[in-house]
Amino acid sequence: MVQILPTSGKCPHCEKAISGYSSAARDYGTPIRTCRNCNQQYLDSRFIELAVEEPAPRDLSASTGLKVALFGAAGLIISVGFTLFTLFSRGEYYPRMVIVSVMSVILIIYGIVDAIRVKTGAKMKSLDKKRNESEQRLMDKAYAHQLRELGYNIPEKYL
Repeated sequence: MVQILPTSGKCPHCEKAISGYSSAARDYGTPIRTCRNCNQQYLDSRFIELAVEEPAPRDLSASTGLKVALFGAAGLIISVGFTLFTLFSRGEYYPRMVIVSVMSVILIIYGIVDAIRVKTGAKMKSLDKKRNESEQRLMDKAYAHQLRELGYNIPEKYL
């Protein structure tokens, strides 16, 4: 029986931490995952099967990328301002602020690239590829029935 991954990010079978787990992360692919430690399957609701569910509207909005870029810009302004303030007032700086600045620049670049991908249609093309992969997975009737048993509304054409 496939169990649901708890929000703690630990395998529901062996209770080992899932590497790279982030409860806020979302991706497209099979929600049925296999634990690297015990090889047992679990259901990870962070993954969306595109042939069954539609992509989140925010994933297809250029404004989402621009908001990320603005958040990065705010972080950059604050971290550079704080660094300059401490440098001139105390003659020292905090290396962590340099790290925050670099991460902020990465956010700015990521946000701009994401907005461009949405506007040019590259992101939709990528999602279409993932939707085709999803449809291929669902052609496996055992997999489609397994998802249905787990509560997914699987279209009849896959059953």
